[in-house]
Amino acid sequence: METAHGLTRRERVILAHLALPLTLSEIAASLYVTRNTVKSQVRSIYMKLEVADRVSALAVGRARGLVPADLGLPEVEQSRRRLMEVPRPSVQTSTR
Repeated sequence: METAHGLTRRERVILAHLALPLTLSEIAASLYVTRNTVKSQVRSIYMKLEVADRVSALAVGRARGLVPADLGLPEVEQSRRRLMEVPRPSVQTSTR
C-alpha cells in the first residue's frame, strides 16, 4: 500500500522519527518493533527517495512535504521541550 511519494504510512512515520535526535534502537523502542525492522524500513525509504543517508532523506522529505520543516531542528525542539515542561509545585513536608 504505497502512499505519498511512494512511501507507506509506516515509512513516513519512520522518516519523521529520523528527524529527531534518536538512534535506530531508540526509534524501534518507541514504535515497539525491533531495530532490524527499523533498519529495513530506513533502507526502503533511502531507496525510494534515492538517497544514501539520513540527512539527505530528511532534506528530500522536507522538500516533498513529508516531514514538517521544523521537526528536529535544535532550537525548535528546545522550545517545544520548554513548553512541555510543567512546573512542579513545591512539596512541603511537615516538621511535626
